[in-house]
Amino acid sequence: MKFLKNTFGFVIPLTAMLISFIIYIFSTNILDNYKKTIANDYSIVVITNTPLIKENISELANIRVEKIITLKNDKIIKNISSSLSNTSIDLLKRKLPHFYKIKLEVFPTTSELESIKNQLYENKNVRKVEIFSKNHNTVYLLLLLLSRISMILFSIITIFAIMMISKQIRIWFYEHHEKITILKLHGASILYSSSTILKYAIFSSLISFIAVSAIFIYLVGNIGILLPDDLEGIISVTLTVEDSLIKIFFLSFGISILTIIGVLLKYKIKHD
Repeated sequence: MKFLKNTFGFVIPLTAMLISFIIYIFSTNILDNYKKTIANDYSIVVITNTPLIKENISELANIRVEKIITLKNDKIIKNISSSLSNTSIDLLKRKLPHFYKIKLEVFPTTSELESIKNQLYENKNVRKVEIFSKNHNTVYLLLLLLSRISMILFSIITIFAIMMISKQIRIWFYEHHEKITILKLHGASILYSSSTILKYAIFSSLISFIAVSAIFIYLVGNIGILLPDDLEGIISVTLTVEDSLIKIFFLSFGISILTIIGVLLKYKIKHD
């Protein structure tokens, strides 16, 4: 009972931090998958007077251009060629503007599409810019907001968790101060003298890791409980369980070990 009481102050803040971390990776993964789903639900068509130098357009509104596709004029000419002479067709080929379709790496928001349009019009060679887009802006911005909030929440909880874990480790050092002092007088190193505290910390980290891993695995297989029915069809989670568990493991033990080292060094400097 005493052992559980000693680890309680360590497990709770560490578990809270790990839960905030899985919320963050869930929201980030959902956003990334949604961006891929809607990636082709827009079209940017550019009409120019002379051929477009594609190499000069690598980025629009701070979004990397994936590719620029040249749209052939042959179909337009073919549709009306029956009523034109060969001379007229040759003239039409020379006079017709050039058409291009631009694809971006990620789905642009409405404001970004407007910026892209204005940026393209800065090129004097551009005659017309037409943008066709389905309205995904509301859902996309909500998911983006959720991802950023979860990141901020994770950062804040991590700071408070480290403070609370440090406090608990200091309590452990205070409780075992007499034992540590006796062992050091007999020539034991500070690491050996504080082995009981290290065991507490490792065991607490293991408890937090197992508990949060169980929650994570359950949520990956039952993500529908977190999403409204209307969103299940358009939002998906494609997290790799093994990779995510490795991240949770390293975060759990990494934070614990680094915090212990920090408190241990402070204790050593104070009592040496």
